[in-house]
Amino acid sequence: MKKFIRFLSVITALCILLAACSSETADTGGVTGSPPTPDTSNTSAAPPTELEDISGDVIDADLTCTIQLGNWPPDTAPAAELALFEGYKAAMERQYPNVTVIPSYYSYTLANYVPMAKGGTAPTLFQPPFTDPQLLIGQDLAGDVTDALKQFGLLDKFSPSFIELLGDENGRIYGLPRDGYVLGLHININLFEEAGLMTDDGLPMFPKTLQEMAEYGQIIREKTGKAGLVFPASETYGGWLYTNIAWNFGAVGENALEIQNADGRWVANFTSDAAVAAMEYLKSLRWEYDILNADATTTDWAGAHSALGTGEAAMNFAADDSVAEPTAGKGLAVDKFALIPFPAGPGGAYALTGGTCFMFAPNTTIDEAVASLAFLKLIGMLPYVTDDTVAGMRAGSAAKRERGAPVLPPIPAWNDAEFTAMQRQIAEEYANVDMRLYNDFFDSFTDGSIALKGEEPVFAQQLYRELTAVVQNVITREESDVHRQLERAQERFQEYLDDEINR
Repeated sequence: MKKFIRFLSVITALCILLAACSSETADTGGVTGSPPTPDTSNTSAAPPTELEDISGDVIDADLTCTIQLGNWPPDTAPAAELALFEGYKAAMERQYPNVTVIPSYYSYTLANYVPMAKGGTAPTLFQPPFTDPQLLIGQDLAGDVTDALKQFGLLDKFSPSFIELLGDENGRIYGLPRDGYVLGLHININLFEEAGLMTDDGLPMFPKTLQEMAEYGQIIREKTGKAGLVFPASETYGGWLYTNIAWNFGAVGENALEIQNADGRWVANFTSDAAVAAMEYLKSLRWEYDILNADATTTDWAGAHSALGTGEAAMNFAADDSVAEPTAGKGLAVDKFALIPFPAGPGGAYALTGGTCFMFAPNTTIDEAVASLAFLKLIGMLPYVTDDTVAGMRAGSAAKRERGAPVLPPIPAWNDAEFTAMQRQIAEEYANVDMRLYNDFFDSFTDGSIALKGEEPVFAQQLYRELTAVVQNVITREESDVHRQLERAQERFQEYLDDEINR
């Protein structure tokens, strides 16, 4: 029980950390955290010339092992992105001639990872969301890389929050941070223009509240025939997004979706007035305002980005670390795309914050861990400012610009001022966006207009699964009784909590 209490404090600390770093917050080139699957890499494609500055000097001729890197882009990725990673591979093999690099595109989910880890077939390096490390560590499904991190001089660059999040009770560490994200609202400006929702300054009329979002979405539907909002309600996505809406209706504090009693028992709380009002609101988006995509119950994370990027929907709840998906991924021009804060509700303004980490297969040896860290250092994912890492970061930023993805400074994942300053400098060098389309998002973290909040503290994925079933019901059945549906979901989730942690 103490572990779950500590985990809640870690999430809170992580939110504070990300808020403190907010002036540097922006795109990290990957995919938003849980429950959507993390992206294959934090570095996008680049012109081959950007890699020519990476040293070919041998760093360690004695290190001998084979590593399978699960952060490789898929074969369907743009040719330039594949070429970039092949360049990284060649540089790695020059620097570590006895390390064999096996490229592997691996799209992590908890369901597909567990049997791989138990069967010894998991890639050496993979990227789970921040919701999963403690579960993986507790079930011996991740490799201890403390000694490799120490060898790389990284232990003193961890923030205490990340040590708690990625470590066990004995202080051993099983991963390292990749990036953080904050949930907001992606905007297709073309549809706002077509609907006449533009200001005199030539900017979209950004919805600042959930009510405005519903009203603007209705105008867009009437004027363009397209969905005002694409809402992925398949798998666990619907429940994941609903939780943020519920917070903004007041489902926080004593009205939270999960409450821990004084005796330590966890209680599901899906039927508070705030939670019911939030689900009623979501139901109204379908039956009153009619702004949702018709295939919401089968739309997943990738499908939502596709709908926004191809102009089938005007708005999508998504984060700063996935701005490349509708733009470079689906062809939406960067000057026709915006990222704004998660709209406020009658109960406040909260935005989900989380992130993605790198973790290692449970059978990873120290040599394999060291080699994997060497690769991450090469591509600029470790907090070192060297000629090679700077070249790697420049390659990634140049790649984003070339393939039409917004280039923005990332949320810092390490407690290293020099590294963070270099990330910002390089992002500024390759900047390709009008920051007026992003400033409201970034400013909201520092001006107090929005509060960052971590995910529900225990068994978030199961909670999302139960709430997704309710979302699917209320947006497909106009006569659905919201309170009764939430009550049933609450009963099911309570049984799960009782079986898992309340015994």
